[in-house]
Order: sequence, then C-alpha cells, then structure tokens
Amino acid sequence: MKPYSSLFILLLISMDCVMPVNAQGSPEEIFSRSLDQMLTNQMELSMRIEATDNRGRITEKEYDILMARFEETDMMRMIMQQPERAKGITIVITQQPEEEGIIEVFTPSNGKVRKMKATPENLERVGSSFVLAEYGSSALEDMAFTHAGTGELEGDPCYIVEAREKENPSGKLVRFMIGENTYHLRQIEVLNETGEVVSLTRLADFQPVEGLAGKAYPISIHTENFEDHTVNKIEILQVSHRPELKEEDFKLEPVTGA
Repeated sequence: MKPYSSLFILLLISMDCVMPVNAQGSPEEIFSRSLDQMLTNQMELSMRIEATDNRGRITEKEYDILMARFEETDMMRMIMQQPERAKGITIVITQQPEEEGIIEVFTPSNGKVRKMKATPENLERVGSSFVLAEYGSSALEDMAFTHAGTGELEGDPCYIVEAREKENPSGKLVRFMIGENTYHLRQIEVLNETGEVVSLTRLADFQPVEGLAGKAYPISIHTENFEDHTVNKIEILQVSHRPELKEEDFKLEPVTGA
C-alpha cells in the first residue's frame, strides 16, 4: 500500500505491536513512543471526511468504524452514515501478515456481499486507504530510522525522525515530526526518490481516550497529496476502547432471498 495514497489515519490498524520504550535517545525509540500513545486496536470511532478532488469538487462522508486484532489477523468494519444515499453500506477488511487481504462490501439495497482483494486500488475505491497504514507493527522491523535534527511546528519543538525501507534505501523517504514534550506524532511528509514532497499529513488536537491512561487520539487530520492534487480533512467525532470485540462483530452475511 502506498503510504501517500491517502484518506486518513486508520493505518493505525496494526500499531499495537510497537516495542516497549525505556529511553528516548534513538530514533526508533522516539517513533515507538509516539505510536504507543495512540489507541490503535480494539476500538470504535466515528469520523467525518471532507475530500477535495483534483477538480476542486468536495465530497463529504461519515463512517462508524470498528478495529480489532485477533491473534495475527487485523480486522476493520466501516459503516457509512453519510451521504444519505449510501447509508448502511458496510465494508469489512481482513488482513494477515504478508498477505494481500480481503475486502467485503455489503450493499443494503440488494442485500448482497461482494468480495475483492485488498489491493491499493480497491482500498481507494472503498474509501479505506489510510495514510499511516504502513507505519504499524512492521515499521520497526522493515524500516531504517535516523535522526534528522529538531524543528518547530506551530510553536512546538519537535524531533525529526526519518525512515526508509531497509530493502530499498534509495527509495522514498518518510519524515516524521514528533513533539519533544508530548511525543505526539504531529506531521508526516513522504518524499519520492528525487527528494520531492509528494504527501503531507498533519495531526492536531490530541485528546485523551476515556478510561485508558496515557492513550490519546488526534481529532483533526489534514492530508494533501501533491501528486494527484487531492486534499482530505478528517474530523474524529468520537473514540472509545472496545476490549470485548469478537470476530463475529466483523462478519457480513447476505440477506436471504436477495
């Protein structure tokens, strides 16, 4: 999956496997500590998305979302609430390590469930391609991190951590800005092989998750893709911990006789 293929932050779906942090010196530890603050699994959230395409047309959508991990299987269920004509359409994505994954789509108008492979193109089609997806449990294992100094974002001092895929050190580079005082992940830049910024994501207004000490979530997420000239503004309406989730909560069944 392209890390700059946008829509939003649910790429947090597999971030619950980050390493424990006992210090803050290395870039891996800074990155890990930043992710460890966010509630990324066994959770429910609602969000509003304002998407602007390359012609300036704006589309607004709202989703109710469940996310959970069962052993090594990550699952996400998205129920569309807006626009009204699409209300009730339900999308379930199932992903296992080193596999492409499966997308299932239930359409209430005909009561049918259709399946497709979770390719980047199909994830874009169903509105489920999220900008952080690659930086989860595999990031610390598959990517090489380096310090790139410090900087300031909206008045806050930040660590700058850069990462490249170990198997492709001359490929794209991802630059993270992480708050020095809060360890909030504030900004993600993706640069292509020639050093051009192709995507910029900013995360803001971190709020604590009720009932979970030390966990927070960014309420506002803004992503701009400079290659396809699109912009996505995401507002997280609510987040809650759902430790009781079961695989049955992610099952889609066609309507009998449809």
